[in-house]
Amino acid sequence: MGSRGFLLLALATLGTLAVTAPAPAQDRSVVPPALAGRTPVPTLEETPSFPALKEGAPLSAHEDRVPDTLPLTLDGAVQRALRESHEIAAARATLAQADAQITQAVAGALPQISSNVVYNRAIRTIFDEAAAPPPVSDTLIPPAFDPDKPPEDRFELLSRLLTQNFIGALFQGLPFGRENTYMATFSLTQPLYVGGKVGSALRVARHFETAARDQLRESEAEIVLQVRGAYLTASLAQRLHHIALESRRVAGEHFRQVESFYEAGTASEFDLLRARVDLENRDPVVIQAENGAKLALLNLKRLVNLPAAQPVRLVTTLDPAFVDVDEDELARLVRARPVLNAAQEAIAMRQEAVKIAQADRLPNVVLQGTMGFQGFPDSPMPPGFDQWRKDWSIALALSVPIFDGFRTRGRIDQARADLRLAQVEEAQLREALDLQVQAALAEYRTAQAQIEARRQTVTLAERALELAEARFGNGLSTQLEVSDAALLLDQARVNEVQALYDYVQALAQLERLSGGRMELVGRGRGEGAMNGFERTDRGTP
Repeated sequence: MGSRGFLLLALATLGTLAVTAPAPAQDRSVVPPALAGRTPVPTLEETPSFPALKEGAPLSAHEDRVPDTLPLTLDGAVQRALRESHEIAAARATLAQADAQITQAVAGALPQISSNVVYNRAIRTIFDEAAAPPPVSDTLIPPAFDPDKPPEDRFELLSRLLTQNFIGALFQGLPFGRENTYMATFSLTQPLYVGGKVGSALRVARHFETAARDQLRESEAEIVLQVRGAYLTASLAQRLHHIALESRRVAGEHFRQVESFYEAGTASEFDLLRARVDLENRDPVVIQAENGAKLALLNLKRLVNLPAAQPVRLVTTLDPAFVDVDEDELARLVRARPVLNAAQEAIAMRQEAVKIAQADRLPNVVLQGTMGFQGFPDSPMPPGFDQWRKDWSIALALSVPIFDGFRTRGRIDQARADLRLAQVEEAQLREALDLQVQAALAEYRTAQAQIEARRQTVTLAERALELAEARFGNGLSTQLEVSDAALLLDQARVNEVQALYDYVQALAQLERLSGGRMELVGRGRGEGAMNGFERTDRGTP
């Protein structure tokens, strides 16, 4: 439930209050006829759910019995959220992605070196028969040199003999059909010119890294604002709970006073019934206020990543001092916000993307080199160092795009459209920040003007309640007059708490709009002032 809705609910259900007056001694065993059959009303000290509030006492007496209660200051909550927030972890992961992209972009300008080694074992090849023709009988040698034979016969015999030895020797030295083959290759590729893509990609990665850092700062500032708002809401809810408990205590004492007057014959049964109804109407309000305080505290625990079952005691109270806001300096800091810097970096990235798309129309020049080694051992074992055959080469490759079906044109148009979109979003962001600054300044001025007025109203309401109490004690006024004065005091106290909350929240919003560089929350007067609050060791603000 929001703070304003919680206040409206509290005001709607509080009803009228009675004033505090000393209750005369009475016999609690005597029950007035008008209340016969009813359960006697316990004192506030006898009610375990609503312990009496004392100066410096914690909000709940149960907290004193819990040894592991965590005292939580506003600064401590902010620092814990910054350490353990999932949003901050996601922003830091994005920054790590940007660093990785820079490494990838730099790799595009560096040479690419690769190597591989292959072993091949031949089982059967097409060169098995060609490498070894059928052997020729040695008996053919003498006839080939017999001068009595015709030249044609001798030539045929010599050809058969030479073919057998020549083909065998030829295939013996070539890699064809070898049983064991080792191949090792080292290749190098160095881009010499790729149309400026490498430089543009590197600039895009650097712009992205800068934008990621700006986004991290924005996420941190947003977490700070959320935690401060949650802490303020929890503090406000505890104050409203305090007001509800005080209201019930006053109603209980007033009921006992009217009860004593009734027994003395100076109060009517109607006054007694009215006081009893007023007292019992306080219980739902206290329960609602206590539930609102618990829910607000649970939301704060969620933001600071604390277990829901962890007892927490807020030790920073809502008591801000007035500060002056330099509107010109605020406007300058807003124009230098990290979120605006990130938007400008996005525009720069889109501009480089246009250049990358246009580079697809330009030729590419690449230098390529290869070092190859082959070995053909007789066994599966690798060959010796001097048995490797070398095959080294170098090439210069030129690639010129001619027609790609208008694909490059479509990429260029898309990149230009993305650039225009980024420029429009940056302009919209500036307008939104200007509007937020004006709205936050208006809230700041309104809250500042209301604090003093509402404090004076509380003082006047307290004085009016004292007068009504005195008149009622002297028999010069009715219970209705006292109840009206008490209601006015209760409303004034609630309004004062809301004014304090609105003022500190306005300061926090202005500080958030400045990117956290204009310290507004915490510049108040007094040594105890800290982030718009005063540190205290009391259990309740």
